[in-house]
Amino acid sequence: MANAEIKTMEDLTLEERERAEAHPLAVPFLFLGRKSFQDKFIYIALIGLLITIGLGFIYPLHHPAPYDVMPASWGWIGFLSYSFLVLCAKPLFKLLARPESYYGEDPNMDLDHIPEEQPHD
Repeated sequence: MANAEIKTMEDLTLEERERAEAHPLAVPFLFLGRKSFQDKFIYIALIGLLITIGLGFIYPLHHPAPYDVMPASWGWIGFLSYSFLVLCAKPLFKLLARPESYYGEDPNMDLDHIPEEQPHD
């Protein structure tokens, strides 16, 4: 039997280190963090759009809404809504995000200046 080399955490590649540190149930989903997957994720939405448009022609609406001016317009409306939400995520995060110490959970925070609550009589 050949001597098997035992790798330390410093010897591992970034991908191997991610896999070693991840929760076992998260390991199958590590591909979601790859840049190559994130760059091509929009194609999943486009394929969904084409499928829903195709289904709109096969199964037309019995009572179309006033904004249904063309067949399967709900597919376009859904795609544009999805795109709007995705594009709003980053500005909304910058607007609504709070620092990690916002709720006073920082263990290094000095809380001596906060007076203790006095009981009501």
